[in-house]
Amino acid sequence: MAESAPASLAFDGIAIDVAGRRLLRDGAEQALEPKAFAVLALLAAAPGRVFTREEILDAVWGHRHVTPGVLNRIVTLVRQALGEDAQNARLLQTVHGVGYRFDPPASAAPTVDGVGDVPAAMRPAAPAPPRRARRGAVGLSLGLVAVLGLAFVAGGGLVRQRIDAAASLAAAAAPAPPPVLIVMPLKPIGGEEGSRVIAEGLSEELICSLARVDGLRVIAHTSTLVATTDESDTAGLVRRLGITHALEGNLQQAGQALRVRLRLVDTGSGSTVWVKDFDREVSEVLGLQRDVAHEVAASLALRMGLDPAAAIRSGDADFVRRSMEARALLARTDLPEEASVAVAENEFRVLVRERPTDARARTGLALALLVRSQRQPAHAPALREESLREAMIARQLDPTQPESYSVEAHAACDRNDWEHCLALREQARQMAPSNLFVVYANVVSLAELGYLDRAEALARDLSMRDPLAGSVHFILGRILDTQGRHDEARVELEQAGSRAFGARWLNAVWRGDLAGALRIAEADIASAPAAGFVATSRALADPALWPQAKAAFERAGQGTPAWSFLRVLAPDAGDDAAETIRQLDAMRHSGYSSWQLLLWSRDLAWLRRDPAFPAYLRDSGILDYWRKHGFPNQCRPVGDGAACD
Repeated sequence: MAESAPASLAFDGIAIDVAGRRLLRDGAEQALEPKAFAVLALLAAAPGRVFTREEILDAVWGHRHVTPGVLNRIVTLVRQALGEDAQNARLLQTVHGVGYRFDPPASAAPTVDGVGDVPAAMRPAAPAPPRRARRGAVGLSLGLVAVLGLAFVAGGGLVRQRIDAAASLAAAAAPAPPPVLIVMPLKPIGGEEGSRVIAEGLSEELICSLARVDGLRVIAHTSTLVATTDESDTAGLVRRLGITHALEGNLQQAGQALRVRLRLVDTGSGSTVWVKDFDREVSEVLGLQRDVAHEVAASLALRMGLDPAAAIRSGDADFVRRSMEARALLARTDLPEEASVAVAENEFRVLVRERPTDARARTGLALALLVRSQRQPAHAPALREESLREAMIARQLDPTQPESYSVEAHAACDRNDWEHCLALREQARQMAPSNLFVVYANVVSLAELGYLDRAEALARDLSMRDPLAGSVHFILGRILDTQGRHDEARVELEQAGSRAFGARWLNAVWRGDLAGALRIAEADIASAPAAGFVATSRALADPALWPQAKAAFERAGQGTPAWSFLRVLAPDAGDDAAETIRQLDAMRHSGYSSWQLLLWSRDLAWLRRDPAFPAYLRDSGILDYWRKHGFPNQCRPVGDGAACD
């Protein structure tokens, strides 16, 4: 008779309840994502067997497209739940270049029905006596399997059955795909400019509010705008992203009164789920957003993730219009600073003077000041101080403003307070998972700490919510390039738009396509730094030209505070690794570029071998954070410091 996979496994304070899909450590249940528990169940089903990464992906994900970073993240979660990490692994072992192996101690007690030696809290009701007698024999059989596992692996048989059982469990553990909602831009009724601005602003704010509904994925604002242009293939986007529902409607304004008519549509059948009118004064626009979110959540049988809050009123229609216009200006990358950020900052200052208790106006001012600090390094300290002050006031007025947490996180990161930095970043992301500003910053902070796999996983989640945003493809491409996955990075960077020319150039260099790098430098990169890129492209092909290349990128950088990252490509770059590390860290503090990720580039391993790198980890507080929260996959503790590949 075929044996069954064990329903539980207990040892050294650890209890894996496969049947109940629970993991207990020292009697306390550990929170694990369904996929993470499925991986644990798969590995625990065959102790001592090495599972290749491909086998795990096939069993747990059905071999859908899953990046290595996703599996790395899941393994990290499992290890944390087991109370270990990659550098001090007792149970979940990495077999480098192959996959993973689960090594429970010899005292591990597997059982088929989950009774055995597991904690009483995990035990089912006592079975009938005949069933108990059979269980003893099976328990003995499985105990022999634990000791003679290699023999069973060689012969297939029981281990294959265990793998199949665990794979079935993995499929059962996977939750149903969440509903995916796209919020179509509201159509203003009437030709008034004020109504158009309010309709556009309210559409964006509805996205942020609905993104807080637990179990609902909402397509972000940038991708929604692209998807709903006349030229776009909306039907194709619905199919590609698995959009299940659309919220559409119109807005009519009469003085201080608003009427918003909304219709929730099931995109699969085209049927209307509900149609509802929301009548509010403009000053009650925040309450309107909450009511809409509650209606959508209720109709999809989902739970609201919004904290209850007292009704917060905004200003009148003119105030709301001006606030939304200023917010829109902050996102305009096609305008010079004096026509976008500067105008928005001035408008927010006026709005704050008019209504000192308006949290959204203060949050907008905090964001404008933060952006200015990145573009004006000479004034950065004062601008960041004022930005933080406005964000903290906004938080006191309305604790549901996610950007206020993100601004505070930026300040914590800047002073190397990684504990608060990452905690605030994650809190903001939980509040606004479709907010590009909030989540992008979280991705960058994780990457700056060396957690490239976690940064990649979060960037990919963001790309599912905002698939048409060039900046999402940009940061994902930069992370992939940093990991040495240059072909994958190229695909992302080619979708990133004009801001990615420098990154595309470097990607071509990493791939060995020097002719392509030269073409990008000559045709695409802005005129000011182009000479440095062109000369460096030629020097990479002909090392005799490096003196001219160095002179060219030195000239290109004159009059700017920016340090040219092109230096890291020079043949003698390793002679000044300490200065390179210092400059890349300065780039991190500026918050203006992604070149600080070069610290973690697989192609620049000489940086991490230099004695200055362990000192950087210590002085920046990164090492202390790792010791508390786990080391990145490419790093390990060595003595009182760390070494990174």
